[in-house]
This record gives sequence, structure tokens and C-alpha cells, in this order.
Amino acid sequence: MNRQGAVVSETGLKRNAKAVVLAALLAASMGGYARAADVDLPTKAAPPKPAPVAPFFVVNDTSVSFTWFPNSTDPGVAGGSNVVPGGNAGQRNSFYRASGEIDHFDVWEYGTNLIHVELDQYSSHDPIQGQPGAEGSRELFAFSRSTIGWNELTHSKMFSNFLVNDIGFEIGGNAGTQNNFLAEETTVGVFGLNFDLAIPKVLGTMLFGVMADKEFTHNEFNACGPNGFGVASGGASGTCGGGSSFSGDRDFNWTWRLEAFNSVPLGGILGSWADSAHIVNILNVIGPKGTGISNANCLALGCFGATGAFNNNETKTEIFEDVRLSFDTSKLFWGKPGIWDTYVGYRYWENKFGTNHNAALFAQIAPGTSVESTAYVGTTYHFK
Repeated sequence: MNRQGAVVSETGLKRNAKAVVLAALLAASMGGYARAADVDLPTKAAPPKPAPVAPFFVVNDTSVSFTWFPNSTDPGVAGGSNVVPGGNAGQRNSFYRASGEIDHFDVWEYGTNLIHVELDQYSSHDPIQGQPGAEGSRELFAFSRSTIGWNELTHSKMFSNFLVNDIGFEIGGNAGTQNNFLAEETTVGVFGLNFDLAIPKVLGTMLFGVMADKEFTHNEFNACGPNGFGVASGGASGTCGGGSSFSGDRDFNWTWRLEAFNSVPLGGILGSWADSAHIVNILNVIGPKGTGISNANCLALGCFGATGAFNNNETKTEIFEDVRLSFDTSKLFWGKPGIWDTYVGYRYWENKFGTNHNAALFAQIAPGTSVESTAYVGTTYHFK
């Protein structure tokens, strides 16, 4: 429970205690009048109240958000894609992305669960199926993470020390699809360990995950089919440069993934005037995962050369960082914490989706599209 929640609970307990005392005094007074009226009136002791049942979820929060990213990118989608098929080679492209999100987070006896679902609407500079003049593409993306704490499993503090407050198992996955030029469909599974780091309370909470990552994906960049569109096209023959076909399915290697989360309440650092503000930082680093292309498919695509399968599909370490300054707006204006948040932030994403920003496709044909750097604004409503 956060500091604000603790304050609210303490206040509520004090009020409840006061109400109980007043009720007891009133009951005693009424009993006194009854006995004075009829001393022979039989009395019966009230049955003991049953102990309250502990809720299954210690924390249970569901929220909806809207976020506006004015300068998003999509790897491989060159500038002018809204006018020219495949875009203009050598022209960088960036565009807005409007994101609607639903999040659920809960804490129960043995751990936590987080579920995130978002629907993204891109501008017409990233058109549906890459067709000039079409509306902007849409993306559906979701992920989940669940943890089981070792202290919670053992009902002890044996995994708490000067380095960590707790250690836990973590498991989850990602899934997404987008109806743009690449028509990407991705499924990712992750599992590993999560560490609740023992940092000074004034610095809030820091979680650090070390996990294994396995990804399967499909996109039309490598698919070869008749009358294809753009760089993925195999032409009327439906074959790649090597003379055989490739479906576009990719099975990546297992790799490592690091995930860090830090939430810093500013009230403890700047004073009570900043109690409604906190900083949230999310950092993900994902290791190289190969090309996802088999040797047979590599021969079909043509593996070598500046635009060959190896150069354009060999993945690199992916770095994602998102920093936001969030305000508890409902507390700030109405004294009701935890209902409505507003935020501003900055996102940096290098080698987006694992693409190599130095490869010919992302450095020459669609330059800069493998890196995203954008500020953003948004708001969240929590259902209570």
C-alpha cells in the first residue's frame, strides 16, 4: 500500500473507532433507561460478531487511459508512404499515435498480476496495408505479468536482506498485431525472477526482472507471394530471389530480457506540496534473438548483400525507456486520491522490435524508423 493509501486507511480507522465509541455510549444510555423502567426486564447478551473476512485481493485496481504520442515511428515504413507505394526511399518518417489502454493490477496473498491491453491508431503516414490514401493503420497489443513471492510462499522473511525486500518467480507474455504495410503478428513468452530491491523509502519502489524471452512472429517484409506490395513483393511468380517461396513466419532464438520499474513519490523528496506527484521510470533491455529465418528460407530470400536477409533481419539489442511525471489530479483538486491521474512523459526506443538501426533498410531506405524518440501526454481514470 502506498503512503497515501496508508494515510487514508489510518484516518478511516480513527473515524470508525470514534463512531464505535459513540455507539457504545448511546447503547449504554438506552440500556440504563430500560432497566430504570422495569428492573425485572430480562436481558440477553448480544451474540459475538463474526470476524471480518479478509479480502482476496489486497490491491485491486482497474483503469482506462488515453495517451498521445506525436512523434512515433514504424520500422521500415519510409516517409511519403501515404502518397507513394512503399514510401520515398531515403526519407525518414514519423507520425502521431493515439493509444487507448485498459490496465488491471492486483495484489493477492502470494503475488501480483498485471494485464495491459491497448488499441493504437496511427496517422495516415502509416496507412493500412501500406496503401497510399488509406486511413492510418491500427494495432492491438497486450501483455501480462504475474509474480509469486518467495517470502509469501514460505510465510517468512527469509528472502529479505539489505539488498532485496523479496524475490519472486515471474511469468508472462506479449501479443500484438497491426494492419500496416508489414502486417506484423507477434507472440512472446517470458519467464524468470523478479527482485524487489531494498532502496531507501524516499526513493519509492524499484523492481528488477531477469528473464528468458522467446518470440514467434510473422510479417510481410520477408513474405514472397504473387502481386505482393513493396519490398516484400515476390512479383507475379510468387518466389523470392533464390527461386523458392517464404511465408514470412519467423522463429527467433531464445534470448535474455531485463525489465526495471521504479516509482518515486516526490512528496518525500520535495515536501508535502509535491505529495500529488511522482515519477515513474520503465526500462526494458532485450538481447539479440537472431533472424528467425531458417537456412532454407535464407537461401530463398538471398542472404547476403546490403539488402540481404542477414543484414536487414539480424536483430540487435533492443532498448526501451519510458519516463513520466504523473499527477494525482483528483487528489490535487478534489482531495480524493487515486481516481484520476494526468501525466507527461518521454519515450526512447532504440532498435525498435529488435531491428538493427544500422542495417540498409533502416539507415538508408527508411532512415531513422528503427529509433523512436517522442514526448507524450495522457490521462488515466481508476475505477473505484
